[in-house]
Amino acid sequence: MKKTYLIIFVFLFAFTSFNSHAQDDELVNVCALNIGNATYLKDFKVKLQQSNVKPAPSAKFSVVLNKGTIYKVNICEAEGYEGRAIVKLFDGSTMLGSNEKADGSLLNAIGAQIQKTGVYQINVSFKDGKEGAAVAILSFMNVN
Repeated sequence: MKKTYLIIFVFLFAFTSFNSHAQDDELVNVCALNIGNATYLKDFKVKLQQSNVKPAPSAKFSVVLNKGTIYKVNICEAEGYEGRAIVKLFDGSTMLGSNEKADGSLLNAIGAQIQKTGVYQINVSFKDGKEGAAVAILSFMNVN
């Protein structure tokens, strides 16, 4: 009897895990269609629980960016979550860009021309600490 429960548990766990990854990959694929005239480099999947902590928790990703290149970060949110994704690009403590405008509205992407080669940080959080899931896609602009 214990073997039966164990087999059922393993099967359900594997199916749930696969289904979650499939949804993440689908969001990446949909978001990648929106990068326009850019070349896909990397995606960053983010899922954060609701939090009342100020500032809101964020997922932080380090990336090496090259001088003179124009980079773009597109952000796409998963359905079924209240959180609206905020993405910020930092060079050390200097913010180079954010998809959050001064009036609080959010854009679907940010862009920046990099002035020096180095390690930069992409931070993704959710507005007002709401629970959310999103994917950020880093690409570079094809300037012809």
